[in-house]
Amino acid sequence: MDELHEHYQEVLSAVIEEYFITACPVGSKFVANNCPLSLSSASIRNIMADMEERGYLSQPHFSAGRVPTPLGYKLYIESILKTKKISRRQKENIKLKIDFSNNKDIKNILKQTIRSLSDVSHYTGVVLAPEVSVSKLLHIEFIKVGPHNILVVIIFEGGIVENRIILVDKNYDDDTLVKYSRKLNSIIEGHDHNLDELREIIIKEMLRDREDFYFILNKMFFDFNFNNNGEEDKDDYLLIGSEEILFDEPEFASHDKIKSLLKAFNDKKTIIKLLELTKEKKGTMVFIGSDTEWSEINGLTLITAPYKSKKGHAGGSIGVIGPARMNYSFVIPVVDYMAELLSEMIMI
Repeated sequence: MDELHEHYQEVLSAVIEEYFITACPVGSKFVANNCPLSLSSASIRNIMADMEERGYLSQPHFSAGRVPTPLGYKLYIESILKTKKISRRQKENIKLKIDFSNNKDIKNILKQTIRSLSDVSHYTGVVLAPEVSVSKLLHIEFIKVGPHNILVVIIFEGGIVENRIILVDKNYDDDTLVKYSRKLNSIIEGHDHNLDELREIIIKEMLRDREDFYFILNKMFFDFNFNNNGEEDKDDYLLIGSEEILFDEPEFASHDKIKSLLKAFNDKKTIIKLLELTKEKKGTMVFIGSDTEWSEINGLTLITAPYKSKKGHAGGSIGVIGPARMNYSFVIPVVDYMAELLSEMIMI
């Protein structure tokens, strides 16, 4: 990416910050009157024309001012942007929206967190939940809820609970399921097994013992985190907040734009991919959709930050999706703070 002269950076910053407020193309006269440069409108116009040629600005109509391009936003974020600090009062307001009393229910914590993030940022919150399958197992229980449906209750270290309904071919009675629960917990008791390790034990036992018990377990474990193709099903780990919050943005005023927005949210694989990239990094990441990069979210920006549980056993990433015309100086530190808050709340 080009190293822009200070004058160019000032002009780009003025255009982006005014465009965020008005959502209208920004003209050279406005920049000349509001930018800390002693340059005429003609000089500013020449700079803007040059920046358009370099791909940082675009002109929607011949007589209109300029608007930032994805490349312009990227340069602004990487080289020009000065983020704001979140005030103590803002932090307290965020905390008030989250119920800390039940910090063992991860999904509930995450839902409250992205709701709070959406309220504060006015964009759609997204979060990738931690994969609890790597956490230490404490207890598993099978409960009959129908002729061919079994509720599997799995308790992890820290009191985290996961519930899943599995479909079985045979109508098992309550006594049999109690017996199976006890048998499985005898394997778990006194060992530091996680779900992945226990799955390996079950597979080995199946080769030696054809009892129904091990086939129920096999069904349970492969239904727990995998889809019909035998691949890990990441969709279960993705939570998306209210998409309607973005409908008030001028970018999504038309029916076609709303369809494009909903399509981006329905393509969970792309959102998961970007959140997965963030999970392995440190600090906030910004993904700006364009025709050439992250085209699946073209016209949108995803700002994300990783979080890690207190004991380091579980981690994920949290963020917001909104239009490229976004208040980056405020939203980036908000997302970063929400990630810090999640790291403090999750106990496993």
